Amino acid sequence: MKHPSTVVPGEHVVNGSYIRPEPDRMAVLSATYGASIFFRRWAAWMIDFILIVFGYGGLVYFAAKKLAAAESPNIVMVVGIFLIGSFCYYLLLEGLTGYTLGKYLLRIQVVNGEGSSPGIVKSLIRTAIHLVDTNPLLFWGLPAGICVLATPKKQRLGDMAAGTYVVKVRDLRAVGRKKTGIFAGAIILMTIISAIFAVSLISSLITQVTKPDVFVSKDDQFEVTAPWNWSRDYTINEDADISIKNEFTERYLIVLSEPKSDFNSSMTLQEYKQIIQGHIESGLTTPESGKASNIVVNGYPAIEFTLKGEVEDTPVMYNVTTIETPSHYHQVLAWTYASRYGRSQQELRKIRNSFREVKH
Repeated sequence: MKHPSTVVPGEHVVNGSYIRPEPDRMAVLSATYGASIFFRRWAAWMIDFILIVFGYGGLVYFAAKKLAAAESPNIVMVVGIFLIGSFCYYLLLEGLTGYTLGKYLLRIQVVNGEGSSPGIVKSLIRTAIHLVDTNPLLFWGLPAGICVLATPKKQRLGDMAAGTYVVKVRDLRAVGRKKTGIFAGAIILMTIISAIFAVSLISSLITQVTKPDVFVSKDDQFEVTAPWNWSRDYTINEDADISIKNEFTERYLIVLSEPKSDFNSSMTLQEYKQIIQGHIESGLTTPESGKASNIVVNGYPAIEFTLKGEVEDTPVMYNVTTIETPSHYHQVLAWTYASRYGRSQQELRKIRNSFREVKH
């Protein structure tokens, strides 16, 4: 009989006999696969990629765009929600069931050495390394493909780190496969339902966080309402009664108000518009004015026109609106780079149309 100190690592004693533990069954099974497992895994990955990028990613973007009430949603927020959701897609589905939608359709499954679902811890390791070996920005997932083709057990880096394998469902025990398939189907259905509720919850939270802001004039007489990603900045124009900007999209808007008592009593809105237009044009290089239109802003008579020109060799486009209220003349100046005006005018006009007198 061997002295205990000479026992080979991994052996143990049962009734006086030395027994070597059962080999890693999934490792043995994986070693029998040829290149076909690579093509199944690649096809499954493509299905998941399309689902996440064009399905989930599009849903997140358009939900954020709608809730932001602007043409350009906060990209940082969109990317953050997209990355978290994508990470959880792999972490939870593969950890609890061994499947993603792509793997379920291609009839392959992520398992541990005993052929069971890997669990959250192993799935966390595996999913974290997804960012390296299957990242489409890193040679379109080439590192993972090389590993699967080159390693004896057909594992990518994430599999080797987590101790997991991807096997064909038909090769698992019949009873285990049946139970796992039912369980996986239930989990996928629950995931879809949960995702719907999650989107509703996220939308609700975003709505609360991204409520439009009301900006009141210095004398508390007038106000405008702008999307949540606009902020006050009086360095734009110190004389402005309201001065706001969207720093991310580089859009700007100011409101300057003047009492009617400062002008001749016979002054008309058209004459005031001409004064303002001339003043703005004097600060532009090669100004080009657009057609003026008579409009109504919250019940107040107004005149809208555009001005294009250069400020310090930079092409800019102004949307200018002069507004007459019972006691004041107002000029609402909104502008951005000329090349961006087409994408900006809807938001700038919406803020302009929110202009109103504060009721005390």
